[in-house]
Amino acid sequence: MMRGVRAVIFDLDETLADVSDSIKATHSAVAKRISGYLKEQGIIVDEEEILPKLRAIDDRMNFSREYDRNKWWPILLSELGVKLELPFRMLNELTSLFWRTYAENTKLYPDAEPTLEYLRQRGYKIGLVTDTDGKKGMKRARLEQLGLNDLFGAVVVGGDDTPRTKPDPGPFLIVAERLEVDPSSCVVVGDKPFTDIDGGNAAGMRTILLKRRDWGVKESSNLTIKSLSELRGIL
Repeated sequence: MMRGVRAVIFDLDETLADVSDSIKATHSAVAKRISGYLKEQGIIVDEEEILPKLRAIDDRMNFSREYDRNKWWPILLSELGVKLELPFRMLNELTSLFWRTYAENTKLYPDAEPTLEYLRQRGYKIGLVTDTDGKKGMKRARLEQLGLNDLFGAVVVGGDDTPRTKPDPGPFLIVAERLEVDPSSCVVVGDKPFTDIDGGNAAGMRTILLKRRDWGVKESSNLTIKSLSELRGIL
């Protein structure tokens, strides 16, 4: 049991929200549109050639915390060996397609809502710290679509509500302030060691890594779990 905890602060994507289908559908939709656009310009690049490069860029941008998708597409073309400057209209179209497809295919993990309700019934304050989607307001729109807003006592979107994203301690400290609890009595639950765990540690909070995948980086959480339901035996 983890003692002295008054508030539990969650991450969203890959912690509460299952985005595995979202990522596949989104990459497929974007690859298809890029392939079609290039064909219109007389350049033939198959979707199957685009997909692995897009997946690699997605992971790399997560590590570097570059969330503005408009900056992704020129990088993708460059790595495909395509010398073409995308017009601003096309950059926006691809980014809108990315987030629309992502939102339509995102769902909560089966144990997400039951775990949140369990913690609330146990008297814990519940907060959410998530990073911007690179397009102001998009993350809150996705939260609304998932029906999560009413489950949290405080929500902070790093990069929208704060100057910096995770792992900066700022978003975590603001959530603690809004929940009216001391940072030392908070525990952060997230899936990414380099944002959620490092950020929670920097804010003086305890941390629990939800290990959905191995990111190949140093892990420095107080505890590690493999499913949200394990929190019932900890909190």
